[in-house]
Amino acid sequence: MSLDRLLDGLPGGLPPGRLVPGSAPGLWLSDEPVVAPGRLWARYQAQQEETGWRPVLMAWPCANGFGHRAAEIDAVDAEASLRESWGTYQEARSLLPPHPAIDEVWPDDAAALLAADPGPPFTAFPGLAGASPPHPGPSPDAVARAAVGQMLHYFTTRFIAHIALVRAERSADIPALAGWETEAPALELSALLRTWEDRFGARVIGFEGSSVFVSVASPPLASAHAGHVALEHVLTGASNLNDGTFPFPDYAEALRGERLWSFWWD
Repeated sequence: MSLDRLLDGLPGGLPPGRLVPGSAPGLWLSDEPVVAPGRLWARYQAQQEETGWRPVLMAWPCANGFGHRAAEIDAVDAEASLRESWGTYQEARSLLPPHPAIDEVWPDDAAALLAADPGPPFTAFPGLAGASPPHPGPSPDAVARAAVGQMLHYFTTRFIAHIALVRAERSADIPALAGWETEAPALELSALLRTWEDRFGARVIGFEGSSVFVSVASPPLASAHAGHVALEHVLTGASNLNDGTFPFPDYAEALRGERLWSFWWD
């Protein structure tokens, strides 16, 4: 698509910013942090089906617009990717103390914490968790608007947000299409996020450097379901879930009813 056509499709009333030249399928970034980012995000969210541009907040610009294309996400089997991650995860856990090769995989502090963590209650990869039944109440997009406010409130001292717009057919594709600059496996993550959209009403709402924030309209409510979903989280390879800080059972219980998920990668 030509630059002129991309510019014509952007919503009106944008703050000072720029369309990243050559970005595919398209990334627009504000030049400076914006005033009232939650209201601005909601304004562009309300127009996204008409314009094709989906908003995402960034604590600072952390995408270059040169990411993957939607067809590449189409080609990823999210369940197969998690199954492969399961094998890697199990192999790494087999090297926990007192294994002599522990220093090659885990730092000392993390190893001690992980060794005390019973880990997921599965002996084999259980496949993808089932979908949550639709929760009565707000729609996924309405939940996303509330979660943006929650995210901004949580980061009142440091989440001074830029607004970005990504040309995407669905929210899940934002990490891969935007060229998010992180150690996260953005292509595989977007493929998994598509399934979270379908199963849990998830929406990508923000980045803080290597962290991504996701709203969830229908989170798991039962303990067994939360444990299955928590395994999917762990198998993304996210650093905050694999450093021993949160024992797996505690993390799984914390997911019950939780409508704002976050992940970061070193």
